[in-house]
Amino acid sequence: MLTSLVLMLGVERPVMLPPYLGRASHAAFLRIIAEADPSLAERLHAPDERRPFTCSDLFGVKRQKGGITVLPGAEAFLRYTGLTAEVSHHLRRLVERPPAAVELDGVPFTVVGATLDPAVHPLAGQSAYQELATRHLLQPSPEHRAELEFLSPTAFRSGGLNVPLPLPGLVYGGLMEKWNAFAPVAIPAEVRRYAEECLAISRCDISTRPVPSKGEGLQIGFVGRCRYTATNRDRYWLGMVQLLTDFAFYAGVGYQTTVGMGQARRSSREQAAGSKGRREQGAREQKGGGAEGQALTLRYQEGQNGRSPGVDLTPASPSATRPLSHREREHFPLP
Repeated sequence: MLTSLVLMLGVERPVMLPPYLGRASHAAFLRIIAEADPSLAERLHAPDERRPFTCSDLFGVKRQKGGITVLPGAEAFLRYTGLTAEVSHHLRRLVERPPAAVELDGVPFTVVGATLDPAVHPLAGQSAYQELATRHLLQPSPEHRAELEFLSPTAFRSGGLNVPLPLPGLVYGGLMEKWNAFAPVAIPAEVRRYAEECLAISRCDISTRPVPSKGEGLQIGFVGRCRYTATNRDRYWLGMVQLLTDFAFYAGVGYQTTVGMGQARRSSREQAAGSKGRREQGAREQKGGGAEGQALTLRYQEGQNGRSPGVDLTPASPSATRPLSHREREHFPLP
């Protein structure tokens, strides 16, 4: 289960806060979880574990060079996402019984609302892994472009270095790893290689932002938009890219996503264009009898502990899809 909870916050008087509250948001999240399930909060805080949640910085506030100003009536909010059924259960519970207040860096905020409904807040939502996989991996004609919007500073660790650039292999390779860590159905590790070799950056509008790290140091992340265009337009791999692009909304991108970094979503510009394209595609399929829509079948192979060893994406007939070239089969063998 995938969830994105938005907690809408208010203050009674103007307050000044440090410029970055990602760690304070993380601490508030663990306190909220601990009130209902101390054991889960302890496990979520355990070191050297892949974390099944993300925490945002404080959004919707006025940022200045020296800090954040929050005024009464400001539309301030925090965003928490869950990548497992256990964490998602607690986030759904908070919609029904939100905390009265949340403390950030010693400052109390009144919780004025909580939602998982994207109609109420565009950064709220919920889905299922199977729903995302079915939507994209059974799509007969996936888009060959994907655009991500990076809402908070984003960076990667590669070769011991900080990389504040949305390189395709780092973006989609990291998303693939996180998907396979928590989803009940695995996707091929070759997605990373496809992204490295077959996704080109066709448009990029980003800028760097400093993020305070522990101690006195700073780390650099980027915010903005990046569009990726596939040079190999095989629908199997295009479906994987589109799947992970939507998964980024819940998983975050890059590292330190539990302390405010890496908040991302499919670009709102692309969402509008995609909706139009899907309507046109649906009209073409209806006119043509819809046979192409049945070209692929997706089988969830249950393995140990309910997890799947992989996705079996099988053409319904030999003519249902373009055969891979010899080079494509060598580099990207289908499961």
